[in-house]
Amino acid sequence: MLDSMRKPIFLVALIAIFLTVLVELGSIAVLKQPTNSAVASLDVSTTGKAIPAMALLDGLVFYATLIIGIALLVPERLQSKVQGIVTLIFAILLLIACIGTLITDVVQLILMVSLLMAPIFGTIAYFAIWAGFGVDSARVALGLVMTLKIIFAVCVVLAHQRFLQNKGLVLIIATSFLANLIIAFLYGFVPGFLVSITDAVAAIVICILAIVWGIVYLIGGAVSVVKVIV
Repeated sequence: MLDSMRKPIFLVALIAIFLTVLVELGSIAVLKQPTNSAVASLDVSTTGKAIPAMALLDGLVFYATLIIGIALLVPERLQSKVQGIVTLIFAILLLIACIGTLITDVVQLILMVSLLMAPIFGTIAYFAIWAGFGVDSARVALGLVMTLKIIFAVCVVLAHQRFLQNKGLVLIIATSFLANLIIAFLYGFVPGFLVSITDAVAAIVICILAIVWGIVYLIGGAVSVVKVIV
């Protein structure tokens, strides 16, 4: 399959998914809500959570695609020996990042809901800190991410139709698209002042999805390492 692959198109796919991860990480700056000095002194995050969280999931998609690309350059014998170890380390690091992000998001969600449901001063504090979520900016970023993912998916299929037979790759790409749809739904499901809460909910769901896939990669890497040793 590697010999018959349309390599320029595959390179476009690799660049598209790499840019997707960059846009998701870059949205941390774009989705940061303006705060005054009083709010800043509380040391709470006012940055959008869900779109940056997708970088954890799409990082796995990028890694899977990168491994295929490396196979075009590295001899198969060497790749088979190194890939398992690299995948195992990558999966462990990703799981640590996912668990840390998940805990942070759950704590902030509890804080936001607690303040909102504690009138009068708690509700006032919630509105002062989180009610000004930049929904329009988030939708622009989400649209750009979705466009890049569509380009990636189309280019992967055009590079070689047999990629559709790779169930693992197809499922994780489908999961990535599902994450976009979850965020878009939760952004439009509630009034604007509650989007910060649904954004945190979406981030938690995406972290859980990334953890599930991280475990799959961890098991796959461990099995590969065992096969190399044995």
